[in-house]
Amino acid sequence: MNVIIIEDQILFREFTVSILTNDFGLNVSGQYDDGESGLEACLEQRPDLVVLDIKIKKLGGLTVFNRLKDQAPDMKVIIVSAHFNPEIVKATVERGVNGLVTKNCTIESLKNAIGQILKGAVYYSPEAYNLLRQPITSKDYNDSLEMLTPREKDVLQMVGEGYTSKEIAQSFGLSVRTIDAHRSNIMRKLKLRGATDMTRLAVKLKLVSQD
Repeated sequence: MNVIIIEDQILFREFTVSILTNDFGLNVSGQYDDGESGLEACLEQRPDLVVLDIKIKKLGGLTVFNRLKDQAPDMKVIIVSAHFNPEIVKATVERGVNGLVTKNCTIESLKNAIGQILKGAVYYSPEAYNLLRQPITSKDYNDSLEMLTPREKDVLQMVGEGYTSKEIAQSFGLSVRTIDAHRSNIMRKLKLRGATDMTRLAVKLKLVSQD
């Protein structure tokens, strides 16, 4: 079984590689520290399992996850993060994430998560499970995202991360004109005036981190 790891923290990445190879006998076929190169490798190599950090440079982890689910829906994905929030937990669970693991978990918890996922089960860390049970109370969040298509949500997130239309177009393999059309639709639907408003909304909706 082949595994790709997309993680920019070297210590955690090497620690995870050790567990995957020594405890489970898996083949780690690639290690990447940014979302762009990691996503490209996943789509080319089609690994059985991807360990994905939610907060990585270039393409963010949520964008990578959504694109994997769009193009390789059967690929198993474990998302790891220092902290989760209810919106990300619910969004990834709805799209079929196989595991949500916090980086402050114990070694045994990480091994348990990997073991359950390899057996075909799902694993949510206690923190993620508790967040999953919490209602999303922000009316703005629900109203805003329900108005957008999945692609528009991706574009909104990437605008919030500081990407230009050209960079977003290259990422999705689309034309700049198509991305600009998505941006116009987002601004029209949500009554926004430009990239600054889009960025503020993306942060408010926790599609991107403020730090």
